Amino acid sequence: MAQYKSARAEAEHTAALLRAALIRAGIPGNDAVRVCALVSGKGRAYVEVGTFPLSSVVKLLNALPLALVTDDHEDGPTLPAEAFG
Repeated sequence: MAQYKSARAEAEHTAALLRAALIRAGIPGNDAVRVCALVSGKGRAYVEVGTFPLSSVVKLLNALPLALVTDDHEDGPTLPAEAFG
């Protein structure tokens, strides 16, 4: 039970940090609350991100420090998110 409580506390703390970061990035609070702490039956901590409206995802992508990806494959992504916004 102690392992579960510890994992739950860690997941809750991390989920709260992620929700705060999303709000700072301009994601509305009613979307940020979709981030939830979870603990598996085996005591492993998870953070579920949930489903966001496209406008919130674009804001999130624009807030992330994405570097241009160079890929040897023709089908790999090569443009930052704002190119599609």
